[in-house]
Parts: sequence; C-alpha cells; structure tokens
Amino acid sequence: MPWDEPCLVQYQFRYGAKEWPAVARLGFPQPDEAHPGEWICSFQIEGHKDGQVRRARGNDGLLALTIASAAIRASLDRLRKIHFDGISYEFIFPRYVPDCYGLKFHRKLCKLVDTELKKKNRQIRRR
Repeated sequence: MPWDEPCLVQYQFRYGAKEWPAVARLGFPQPDEAHPGEWICSFQIEGHKDGQVRRARGNDGLLALTIASAAIRASLDRLRKIHFDGISYEFIFPRYVPDCYGLKFHRKLCKLVDTELKKKNRQIRRR
C-alpha cells in the first residue's frame, strides 16, 4: 500500500549487512471518521517486510501519534545494523516511559530518569 497522505516525519536509513534501503514514515494524527471520538495516525516502514501502511488508534491525536511513533521505534530496535546519514533514529523516534503498569510504576521510572539526568548535569557543570 503506497503512502498517500501528508508526512510529519520521513526518515531514510539502511539496514542489515547488505544495507537495504528503507524509509520510516509517520503521519499527522486525525479524527477517525469511521469511529467517532477516536483518532488515528498512519505509519509505515517502506523497504522492510511488507511495507504496509498501518494506523495507530487512540482517544486523542497525541495518543495516536505516540503509539505510532512507539511502533516505529520498536520495529527499528529489532533491526540489526542500522546505517543512517545524520541523526540516529533513537532521537527521531524517542523511547517513551511506559504507563501501562500503572501510575505508581510510571512515576518510579520517571524519578529514575530524572535522577540520572541530574547526575549528568552535575558532571557537565564540574568540567
């Protein structure tokens, strides 16, 4: 299925020992006309597996966008030997702190990340 809508992010990369070319695309979230009250966000990794355009669904546009971006990130994390020109995919499709295990665990993870960021900032200031 070809990509036929506006693209928020288009990221070109190569993967594998033979450096197969591929493109990750992330669309703009939009209301889902077929399911009122829900939003969808299209995404695709062309040049990998079937290259099919998929849609993430959420209660709002931000959630649909977040799910689509996380799906691309998870797919790219599973690939071996990703080659890119410029910025790494980890910065384009950042990893999100999960909330599926409840608010208490989410806050614990956020606190751990915040603690490590504070340590790094102190190291940088000492230089």
